[in-house]
Amino acid sequence: MGIKEDKFIVRTYECQHNGNIKIYALMQHLQEIASAHADELGFGSTWLNEINGYWILSNIMVEINLLPKWNDEVIIKTWPSGNTRLIATREFVGKKGGGRELFRAGSEWTILNKDTNRPKNLSGLNMNTLAAGPKVIEKEVERLKPIDDYALIEQISVPYSSIDLNGHVNNTEYVRWGMDAIRANFEFEGDIRSLQVTYLAEVFKDDKLDLLVSDVSNRVFYLLGRKSGEANNVFLMEVSR
Repeated sequence: MGIKEDKFIVRTYECQHNGNIKIYALMQHLQEIASAHADELGFGSTWLNEINGYWILSNIMVEINLLPKWNDEVIIKTWPSGNTRLIATREFVGKKGGGRELFRAGSEWTILNKDTNRPKNLSGLNMNTLAAGPKVIEKEVERLKPIDDYALIEQISVPYSSIDLNGHVNNTEYVRWGMDAIRANFEFEGDIRSLQVTYLAEVFKDDKLDLLVSDVSNRVFYLLGRKSGEANNVFLMEVSR
């Protein structure tokens, strides 16, 4: 099993007012180590250009024991954990320098064709040559599904700064928008204990999004992002504290 390990220091600009890292900033680090490991395994940017594709994150669950704080050293380990015809899975574990576990995450990734934006068949891309390591989330990380009880709380026009190298909104931006909307409309104090995001469609500069939220128990929040004036759902998010 190929394991990638990296570390980072939590910077001032990544922190909330209480000194803890923002969840979307943490997810940016997960994205970076996943990209670096894909390069090392031969399934990174050079290979993607050869097959005219790009990786997208389609589903992720993060379980948090303790959010790292400003100036903490965080050690992340990641490894691939299997694949199906359309989905490759990857695990993450984050610890403090002293060894205490901070968080763990399970994720699902898809390769899209650059021209058609359609998923590629991973079975024909030699993905099965990767040794699959163990899953770190005890329950199966099933994709989120919409529920009935949503209320519109915010509308967003996608800014240029949210667009990444692939020309679409980066996956961490949805988390930033979602957490901002929840904190602005609900009494959300304390730290996040778990977060799951299921990505349904790409979003581009100047697209308009409606953010809808359901507060089911005051401890679990469900958020839906939908293109304004359309029935097209873009992402689903579940946050527990």
